[in-house]
Amino acid sequence: MAAQSQERPPPEIPGQLPLSVAILRWIASVYLTLFKKFRIVNSALIPPTGSVILVANHTTAYDPVCLQVACPYRFVRFMQAREYYEKRPFHFLFKWLQVIPVNRNGNDTVSFRTALRTLTNKGCLGIFPEGKISDDGQLQEARKGVALLALMSNATIVPSYLHGTNVYRGMIADFFLFNQVTLYFGEPLRFDDLASRHPEPEALDLALERIMGAIVALHDRHVSPSATAIELKE
Repeated sequence: MAAQSQERPPPEIPGQLPLSVAILRWIASVYLTLFKKFRIVNSALIPPTGSVILVANHTTAYDPVCLQVACPYRFVRFMQAREYYEKRPFHFLFKWLQVIPVNRNGNDTVSFRTALRTLTNKGCLGIFPEGKISDDGQLQEARKGVALLALMSNATIVPSYLHGTNVYRGMIADFFLFNQVTLYFGEPLRFDDLASRHPEPEALDLALERIMGAIVALHDRHVSPSATAIELKE
């Protein structure tokens, strides 16, 4: 099973995953243990209740699997590019897992509203702010959608950082590479001071800066303590 490395005691657990999802998560946990030597640090920082957005760097096709395995008591909904969401036979699995398809060729109000409704209903959403898998492992420029969702829903943001993955090889090839992957979680973020200002571009920029800054801080703390920062690619 995936190794848990907790720096603080876990919170009180209010419930469990549906049985079918729990079984699938267990299978995913075994896979990550065998192929990725998966380790989780500080998952106790994930709030057990309320609206939550998990944010992380995006380097491989199995990143969503890592985030869900790290959340044994919360079902995580993810947003995915429609061209991948509609590929068979995986389309049926994505649909069952309530993945939210996103059109990347322009504004997609339907997917945004679905994501916002998930958070309004006190759900948990997994988002990769870069909007796509990095082709060289470096953080890419982030998109403002995650900041807008955070401010409109007033959800708690939990930053995380995936370390130890290989450079992206492909949607299928990534799953069959052997790695030593660690998922680090950071202190939750709240944007109560910005929530009422969500239409303002300055508020969105500030929220996005805080989100990406928290991801960078996890890298600097756990991966490269001697580094001052990793730069976002333009």
